[in-house]
Parts: sequence; structure tokens; C-alpha cells
Amino acid sequence: MYSAPSVTVLMTVYNGGKFLAEAVRSILSQGFRDYEFLIIDDASSDGSVVMLKEFAAKDGRIRLIINERNKGQTACLNQGLREARGEWIARQDADDISTPKRLQLEWEEMRKNSGLMIVGVNGWVINGQGDCTGMIHAPLRDEGIRWALPFRNPFIHAGVMFRRLWPDGSSVLYDEEYGICQDWELWGRLLEQGGGINLPQRLVAYRHQEGSLSRGNLERTRQETEAITTRLWLKSFPTHLTDQELLANFREGIDVRHRRNFWRLYRGLSKEGPRKKVSQAVAVHHFQAAGALGLKAPFAMIAELMKAFVSEPLWTVRTIGEGILRPRSISAS
Repeated sequence: MYSAPSVTVLMTVYNGGKFLAEAVRSILSQGFRDYEFLIIDDASSDGSVVMLKEFAAKDGRIRLIINERNKGQTACLNQGLREARGEWIARQDADDISTPKRLQLEWEEMRKNSGLMIVGVNGWVINGQGDCTGMIHAPLRDEGIRWALPFRNPFIHAGVMFRRLWPDGSSVLYDEEYGICQDWELWGRLLEQGGGINLPQRLVAYRHQEGSLSRGNLERTRQETEAITTRLWLKSFPTHLTDQELLANFREGIDVRHRRNFWRLYRGLSKEGPRKKVSQAVAVHHFQAAGALGLKAPFAMIAELMKAFVSEPLWTVRTIGEGILRPRSISAS
């Protein structure tokens, strides 16, 4: 008798290239076993299909769907959501790596809290050779995530697990008007229906490539992020108009020239926003600003790190320590 899996791991692939096998293996080597691995190939032409068929022939958890024509990532994600059998959806990208405990820890968190709609993780940044080049910092608590949502995307897309169905039983789907920032748009709707958290562990490695979709479509990315942040902003701060240029500057890498104006805006909003349980999210924003400023503005960078420490001392010290002791590389096993 057929029993539906608890989790559907959903991966979309288009010309996955040399990183695809490692991404697939990172899921097949998970300690958590109660999942199906649904892979949608979007008419690849680089040999990805041959590789995926070989994996599927060896592991019955893989369910491979091959599109005859290219539909684009958002349409493929929705295709997968309609095909999925699991109660929860775990995303995996074709060039990123999930560490072996990722699914288990996310699943355990979901089981503990029935009010959650989405669970995310923290992560590493890796390059084309698999070397660790940085860290991705995420706000941990529900309140901090909601505070951060209008400013920056608070979840790593390739590291989330979310509910497959809305409370009314209909399918959760991405908005196909968004071809790049479809994840950020969805998070806002999920959080309207329930809670969200990020696990503190770094359980995914995000591969930063020069030819990535968002970098190759910067103008569309800006248009989509502006549409998303405007809507989220009006929901969070309905009586406070904002400067989109300042928000864009913060998202894309804060410039020392605009730094003081941005934090003046941020402080003003914090007086109207939540007062409790957002200190770690504030520290994340200062840490991200410090990383963007870097050695080109060392005094400003140090000032941002000090503000992060004031907001959340223990988290800041641990994060700096992680950066110093970070692994040289991340593997799929």
C-alpha cells in the first residue's frame, strides 16, 4: 500500500552543469529518509538529463519529470508543487549543497511547532571550487523575520522547508509574475498564515556564481524587489512613507555615503515597530552592513560591528568566531 512521504524535496534544473551531481548527492546522503526527491528538468541541453536519469535508476526516491520545452524556473517550481506528495516542501537548488543533517533538523522543528508555515536555516557562501568565501546571516525568531522582511529577504531559498497546502487545503504556489524574486514574494504570503523561523545552524552552502540568474538580470531584479518591498512596507509601516533608493542601497550593498541616512530611517521605524525579540535581526542588519562596507570603509565597518554587538552581544561574538574558524570547503557528504 502506497504511503505518501512526509517531505518532498523539490529541485528545478536547467543546464545544471558540473555542480548538479554534488547537489543531488547532498540530498541522497541526508540522514532523514522519509522524503521523495522530485526533480523537474526544464529542457536541459547540456547532458543534465542523462545524469539525472542515471541517479533516478539507482535511487527510487527520485521522481524525475522532463519538460519538452523550457518554461522558466517559477513555472517549474509550481509544476513541482502541483506534483508533490509530501506534507512539506524542502527546496534544493541544482548548484547548492545541503549538509547531511539539514532535513532532519528542519523536520524536527516542524514537528515541535504546528503553527509554523516555514522553517529556514543559516548558510555558507561557496565559490565554483567549493571553497567557503563567506557566511549568510538570517534572523532567527518569528518577530525578527517579520521585522526584516521589508528590508531584505530573510530566508535562503535553497534552504527552506514550508507547508505544501494553505490552511484551506489549496496548494501553495509561487506568483509567476516574478521570475527572480519569487521566493521573497511567497514568504510574505506564508507569514500571513502562520509562523516562521530560521535555525541557527549553517545547513546549506549557497554557490555564488558570476553568471547567476539574478546577476544576469539586474534591472528585472531591481523591479521585482522594489515591487515586493513596497507592498511589504505598506503592510508593516502603513503610515510611514519611505525612500526606495535607501532601501535599494541597503539590499545591494550599503554605501558609506548613504549609511547614516539609512540608519536614521531604520531607527525611526523601530520606534513604531516591535520592541521585543528583534535584537538579533537588528544585529544581522548591522553585520550585513559591515560586510558590505568592508575594507573600503574600515572605520564604518568597525562601527557597524560595534552596533551589532550592542544589539546582540553573544550572537555577534559567535558569528565573528565562525567567520574566523570557517571550514575551507563544504562537501555533499
